[in-house]
Amino acid sequence: MFAVPAVVGVFWGAPLITREIEARTLPLTWNQSITKTRWLAVKLALIGLASMATAGLLSLMLTWWSSPMDSTLEIPYGHRLYLERLGPVLFDTRGITPIGYAAFAFALGVTAGLLLRRTVSAMAVTLGAFAAIQFAWFQWVRAHLVPPVRAIVPLDLANITGVPVHNGIMTVQAVPTVSQQGAWVLSGQVIDTAGHPFLSAATPACTTGYPPACQASLARFHLRELISYEPASRFWTFQWVETGIFLALALALAGCCLWWLIRRVG
Repeated sequence: MFAVPAVVGVFWGAPLITREIEARTLPLTWNQSITKTRWLAVKLALIGLASMATAGLLSLMLTWWSSPMDSTLEIPYGHRLYLERLGPVLFDTRGITPIGYAAFAFALGVTAGLLLRRTVSAMAVTLGAFAAIQFAWFQWVRAHLVPPVRAIVPLDLANITGVPVHNGIMTVQAVPTVSQQGAWVLSGQVIDTAGHPFLSAATPACTTGYPPACQASLARFHLRELISYEPASRFWTFQWVETGIFLALALALAGCCLWWLIRRVG
């Protein structure tokens, strides 16, 4: 399912105009009873809708088939597979977002073809650009689409991963944990009872490298965790917001293609 939008952009979008340019058949097409605008608009609409329908149907089938497993899946924070419901492995291949991705990838391919006028080059640029955008979107954009929930919970000393000491001052690092299954944990910080980031003079128990003694020493501070997370219940909120954004981007690229074709290509 990951490859479907990319395939659409590379094999349906990129060659759509470039093959006409390379074959020098555009002037012949426009000498008929059809305008440039109508010719491109019809192509964009028909193939774009076919792309969205294909991605939507495949996503619907995958969502239906995997729903029993997705609803019970719970992966600890920091797992490299990102198998939270809002992580890229599940979120990007479920629901309606593949429809938006397919529309955007198709428009991106057409735009690259118009600008580069070489099919192979346009296909390579489309694939690279789409992959980079997908990666950057999850890493830096998705978490900001909906304001996260913040919660303060008691620190489970068993979740402590390190007690760094610098200039005699120690801090505490721990794995953020929330009780809600499938929540997408964005960040966590160990704080003191006053709500400030925990800082304290290093204790001998935590500098000797003996974890049980260090945990017992830290217990007297009654530490807590400030956790920022997105509940799994916001899955469809993120789905609608993200799909709307990618559809808007696809429409913007389609508009640029129409303008470019009319003004620059002939």
